[in-house]
Amino acid sequence: MKNPFIYGKIVSKDDFADRRKEIELLKDAILSRQNVIIYSPRRYGKSSLVYNVIQDLDITSIWMDCYGIVSKKEFAEEMVSKVIQNWKSKRILETMKRLFKSVRPRIKIGETIEVEFSIEEEDKAFEESLELPQKLAEHSKEGVVVVFDEFQEITKLGSDVLAKMRSAFQRHMNVCYIFIGSKRGIMERIFRSGLSPFYNFGIHIILNKIPKKDFKEFIYKKFKNSGIAIYDDAIDEILEITECHPYYTQMLCHRLWFKAFMDKRDVKIDDVKETVEEVILEQEDSYMTIWDDLTLSQRKMLIAIAKEEKDFYSVEFLRKYRFKRASNVQTAIKGLMKREIIFKIRNKYEISDPFFKLWILQNIAKESSGRG
Repeated sequence: MKNPFIYGKIVSKDDFADRRKEIELLKDAILSRQNVIIYSPRRYGKSSLVYNVIQDLDITSIWMDCYGIVSKKEFAEEMVSKVIQNWKSKRILETMKRLFKSVRPRIKIGETIEVEFSIEEEDKAFEESLELPQKLAEHSKEGVVVVFDEFQEITKLGSDVLAKMRSAFQRHMNVCYIFIGSKRGIMERIFRSGLSPFYNFGIHIILNKIPKKDFKEFIYKKFKNSGIAIYDDAIDEILEITECHPYYTQMLCHRLWFKAFMDKRDVKIDDVKETVEEVILEQEDSYMTIWDDLTLSQRKMLIAIAKEEKDFYSVEFLRKYRFKRASNVQTAIKGLMKREIIFKIRNKYEISDPFFKLWILQNIAKESSGRG
């Protein structure tokens, strides 16, 4: 039997938990050709949300994963290959060549689509590739959705990239652009700063954690529909540990389901506690490597965040954690956020991996308390 809990990849509608409000909001935006900016910490289900909405609408889509694109040349090649996949024409090679004014892509279509521009053509190829979504929409006589996953990575391609993209996209009448990002600070600078070319370029959707009530119902149904019972307090324990984080909740449930299925038994709270300890033990070497690579100030901040301390800049906090000045706290927080060890949501700092948080509380914070 297939494990009903999927994590670590884009999941289909049946395996996607909740997000009903966000789904309807995104559908409405796409149908009205409204650009959308979606951001949240990593592994919150942003990509799965967009994927499932596009599948429901059965609309032509271009998906650009910006995380692996390291140059404007690669961007142009990726855009061309994605457009070719959606272009319905018997003479695609000739058509593609006519679409470009000053560059000539080398295109090979076989089991895979290979597109290449020369280094000398990089800037022109980039600029002309930005026009392809609108040309695809005109050719297909229907709307097109372009998804930029991890869009904040685009800023690494050059200082002129955002301005050129905005200049092209704002003229496209039949294309909806969706910008997905996991680094909220960078995404807000791109889309909320008055100095940015993309200022106010679309509606903003911020994914928060899935409400406990909805997640609890999802977990219960998934276990029940696969013939395995799970106790109510066991679900509460799962969500207490994972703090309703979509990825880690699905991961923990995946392991619990597999063990229950193999042993042919129900899932109880002790099973949850035992499995959590197994996860922490398996990850301990990785956690120690992360910890060893941190500065003293960053370690102290992680302990404070794990303990859910508040008012990091108060005199009492600085004295308790032995910070000389508030600026040291700010520097430590910036360093942890840059490495994505922590994130800020609803004006609260949290540790990205709830199991790492538990490891800190069990192994580090306890020792620190003991030393006074």
